[in-house]
Amino acid sequence: MANIISEFKGSAKHWWVFIITGILFIIGSIWIFKTPAESFVGLATFFSILILISGIFGIIFAFTNKHWGWYLISGILNVIIGIILLSYPGMTVVLFSLFIGFWLMFSGFSTIGTSMDLKKEGADNWGWILFFGILITIFSFMAIMNPVLGAGYLVYTIAIAFFLLGIANFSFAMELKKIDNVVN
Repeated sequence: MANIISEFKGSAKHWWVFIITGILFIIGSIWIFKTPAESFVGLATFFSILILISGIFGIIFAFTNKHWGWYLISGILNVIIGIILLSYPGMTVVLFSLFIGFWLMFSGFSTIGTSMDLKKEGADNWGWILFFGILITIFSFMAIMNPVLGAGYLVYTIAIAFFLLGIANFSFAMELKKIDNVVN
């Protein structure tokens, strides 16, 4: 645990960044469940903005804490995907499930990688974060492998995956908060 405290000493004070992104993903998933009949274009735009915001927060976290690994790569990828999705709305509607599927796949792998880092350092909730990362990855493959099943399938698959991603971000924030409490 001493290694994780020294490694995350600077980043632990910014644990709230993951709370914000987790809340955004959970709110996004609730919105999908409540309004499944909304326009697919509206859904694509909403998620494009959500992905862009998530990427900006990820980059901010990486730079303010000098964590250049998964956090920076994930943040940059999220910003690029968000910009592409917002810049080409016609293409976004056609390729939405593939974009989201690959984005969720990377997010799932990133979450799994984070859980392994936490496991190495003996963090308490690494198993839950790993579990959510695996589920996110499974949902990503479902969105990629069967994009023609229709908006209904995609809407609910994405809603569940976003909810899990929100919980994973929240769980990671709580681990960082514990570290912050130990450091301070």
